[in-house]
Amino acid sequence: MNISSIAINRPVFTVMVTLALMVLGVMGYTQLGTDLFPDVSFPVVAVTVPYPGAAPGEVEQLVTRPLEEAVVSLNGIDRVKTYSREGASQVIVLFKLDVDIQQAATEVRERVAQTRYKLPTETKEPLISRIDVGAAPVITYTLEGGGRSLSETAKFARDVIKPSLEQVEGVAAVNVLGGAEREVHVDLDLARIDALHLSPIAILQQLRAQNLNVPAGHFDEGVKEISVRTVGELRTVEAIRETIVATTKDGSSVRLSDIAQVEDGYEELRMRIRANGSPAVSFDVVKQSGKNTVAVADLVKAKLAGLERTFPEGYKASVIVDQSKFIRENAHEVEVAILFGGAMAILVILMFMLDLRSTLISSVALPTSVVSTFFVMYALHFTLNMMTLLALSLAIGLLIDDAVVVRENISKHLERGVEPRRAALEGTREISLSVLATTLTIVAVFVPVAFMSGIVGQFFRQFGLTITAAVLVSLFVAFTLDPMLSSRFSKAHVAGAKDPFMPLKRPFLAVFEGIEGVYRRVLGFALRNKIVVGLGAFLALFSIGPVAGLMGNEFVNQEDRGQFVLEAELPAGTKLDETARLALPAELKVLEDKRFITVLSTLGAAGEVNKVRWRVVTVPKSKRDVPLAELKDHARDIAYAAMPGAKITVTDPPFVEGAATEAPIMVQVRGATYDELAPLAHEFEQAMRAIPGMADLQVKYSPGQPELRVRVDRDKAARAGVPVAQIALALRASVEGDEAGKMRQGKDEVPIRVRLRSGDRATVDDVLRMTVQTPSGPMALADLATVERGEGPSVIEREDRERQIVIWASTKGRSLGEIVPELTAAFAKIKLPPGASYHFDGQIRQMTETNGSMGAAMGLGIIFIYLILASQFESFIHPLTIMLTLPLGFVGAFYGLFIAQRTMAMGAMIGIILLMGLVTKNAILLLDRALVRVREHGDTPLEAILAAGPERLRPILMTSAAMILGMLPTATSNGEGSEFRSPMAIAVIGGVISSTILSLVVVPVVYLTIENTKGHLARLFGIKASPPGPSEAPSPAE
Repeated sequence: MNISSIAINRPVFTVMVTLALMVLGVMGYTQLGTDLFPDVSFPVVAVTVPYPGAAPGEVEQLVTRPLEEAVVSLNGIDRVKTYSREGASQVIVLFKLDVDIQQAATEVRERVAQTRYKLPTETKEPLISRIDVGAAPVITYTLEGGGRSLSETAKFARDVIKPSLEQVEGVAAVNVLGGAEREVHVDLDLARIDALHLSPIAILQQLRAQNLNVPAGHFDEGVKEISVRTVGELRTVEAIRETIVATTKDGSSVRLSDIAQVEDGYEELRMRIRANGSPAVSFDVVKQSGKNTVAVADLVKAKLAGLERTFPEGYKASVIVDQSKFIRENAHEVEVAILFGGAMAILVILMFMLDLRSTLISSVALPTSVVSTFFVMYALHFTLNMMTLLALSLAIGLLIDDAVVVRENISKHLERGVEPRRAALEGTREISLSVLATTLTIVAVFVPVAFMSGIVGQFFRQFGLTITAAVLVSLFVAFTLDPMLSSRFSKAHVAGAKDPFMPLKRPFLAVFEGIEGVYRRVLGFALRNKIVVGLGAFLALFSIGPVAGLMGNEFVNQEDRGQFVLEAELPAGTKLDETARLALPAELKVLEDKRFITVLSTLGAAGEVNKVRWRVVTVPKSKRDVPLAELKDHARDIAYAAMPGAKITVTDPPFVEGAATEAPIMVQVRGATYDELAPLAHEFEQAMRAIPGMADLQVKYSPGQPELRVRVDRDKAARAGVPVAQIALALRASVEGDEAGKMRQGKDEVPIRVRLRSGDRATVDDVLRMTVQTPSGPMALADLATVERGEGPSVIEREDRERQIVIWASTKGRSLGEIVPELTAAFAKIKLPPGASYHFDGQIRQMTETNGSMGAAMGLGIIFIYLILASQFESFIHPLTIMLTLPLGFVGAFYGLFIAQRTMAMGAMIGIILLMGLVTKNAILLLDRALVRVREHGDTPLEAILAAGPERLRPILMTSAAMILGMLPTATSNGEGSEFRSPMAIAVIGGVISSTILSLVVVPVVYLTIENTKGHLARLFGIKASPPGPSEAPSPAE
């Protein structure tokens, strides 16, 4: 007894199983979170080592390289990138995607610990952290202080808002930016300390020795244990001023206030925040990896709303960037597409079946399959994100197909007068293998997609498994609920019975009969003129090449999220104040255009004070009549006008929020030295400028960072008894300064910074007058060293242990796929010095990886489809006939994308893979019926295909139309996120149209040709043909 007979014989049981699936689905839906993309994991570990006062070259040589050598030999490493900046080294270790990030971070931590002794003693403790893409900022606020200073406002944010919001479920961290932190300044007077024969480093050491608490153990006093500790911490500014740091020859005490000005102030700002042109304090709320963005944002908003009621007067938090808003709008767009697509698919079925009862029975599969799939998604820990919702929206036309085919076959039995129960059993049995095969071919193409490697696999696992689950549930419903309802609520046709709705049905029947008549004539013509049909099919396939060449190729169609990032790099050496001054008019000019809502400006990010970064938010896509590209061009023009000579780059936010921002085109030029690399990078830049379609092209290398180089005379230093390291430390203590511990007041720990006052470190002469402590007393730096002016890079970038210069560019008016071959050809003409090389990065690299992954998935899908079809038809040849529909589907897909002016990107590729599972459905239904007629009715192949074509015409057209109209809302949508979704649906719709039209003609021709060939071979070798041999081509009347 098969599953259909069980369902028909036990209707209550069938209903209960279906209800159980629905209940579980509803429960799962209520538990599903909402996010933009699936939770992806890119194993990346960052090592940051502060080296205060060090130039980029020193940082590279003394810190970066030892760390690089330590981690590069770890297992599972993909790439190692390093950045040596003024005062800090950063090593980014990128592991392969299958590496456990926890284990990777542990191994990096161990290697760094083993290398710690090789680093200069002045470096601070290495900070090792995982760069978690899933832990991305979900919402950004600015905080107004009601007239208070930025530093005071920032302190309030750190002390009050940050700890409160970090208690919210799903929040990983709250990062406060803007405003300076409190710091005690000890500004030494060089003339006074010289008169007392003191040095900054000696005073620093004395102050450290005076500012500490030291435990001294314990002793027993009777039955009690008494702890002993020395209390010497400095807890007030006045106590610091009164600290004795030296004694004169006459025994007088030298207090700190005698030689320095001590003030409770704020640290020197190296980074500022502006919101809409005004200095601001902002805070980013970062969610935990795997947590739901929308839920976290809602909880944060609710918590902050309650917290604001307790704020002192004047404090006000305002949302600047809210990622959950776009996610909600995107999800809403897809949900509407699902509802409209489902309604249109049901309407198509009603028009073809012309029977309300049959339509309702078939349509039950749609909500049942969709709702039940939510439980599978919940069980697999998926979310309602772009990929899962897109899977459901594209599957709408599929979910009803199996039920439609089964119901249509049952209806044919009912029309012959068979009683409902028998009609349901026999109708389902006849079509069951075909329906099973068509569904399994869809599963066959999406299982490889779900388990693709690389970045693409991370995104499309949920997409592939969601479609797979949905179509398997729809198959189950088609084999159980549909036959059961048909057996209970259908009526056998009674000869002579009148249909009250016939006047309404007659026009539709006339149209269907006309279509069937036309098809019979076309089919007859095709079978008589096989060469003409073959030539036409070949020409259609051949035309794909030129069309694909005109389309262009991208990594991904960038969505219009109403946001973009503009970065401006001013000449190296530009002060932070000057950067802020030059950028302000541009920010205000942009905001004069009411299409721009917010400009959140970060000045001096990552310690590079000559750079400004804008996060620009525009009005939503639905409320403006120009594309985002036009607004980006407008902002770019304003920035160029306000900051002449600046390097301007405009990029979209990362495809996945939290990932690194990368330009579409990134060319890495590698070599040993910058003397070699700089002119080579210039050659590459000139070659790129000659290629049309490039925008924002710039070399990410700034060699003009002014620096003062102090060269120690080793002979003089040796005679004075001073090692070079001591001179370097003394110089750093004088200019950069150093911490002499903390001043602890309640919960606050305020750093105490000791250095020369600004007036004593403002010129080259001031540097030369600085003193160094020697065994014979303080000596001026001029007596031990010389100074010279020079220039150096502001950042030294390395990858895979080689220095590199990266050239960034965006595309404008041309696709990435068009430009890359021209770049490759242009670069081939550049003569590379020994040891130099170039590499593509950014979206070019991602596009290459995506194409490889997609190609592998398509190859596996084709193999699986063949295995399934060969198993069903017990033939090695007939599956090839069916699979001929694959390239026929590609014809419509490419033409559809070309006509709609879409490029071949990740979304379109997934549409084509989905198409591979869909287009075989028609050929399976057609060929299966022909083989049944040969096997069971004794028809010749010609008779079988002539009968099978018209018999299967209605279900083929019905399922194809249901798929097309079910996906039409997604294809025509222009709402949030449509740039990514629409190409998928367009590729599928175009492919279904072409494969339906061509397969109804080409597949019969190929089938008959194969059967004729088999018959000829059988007669030639004297083998009895089975099934019966070929017949002659039909006459025009036939």
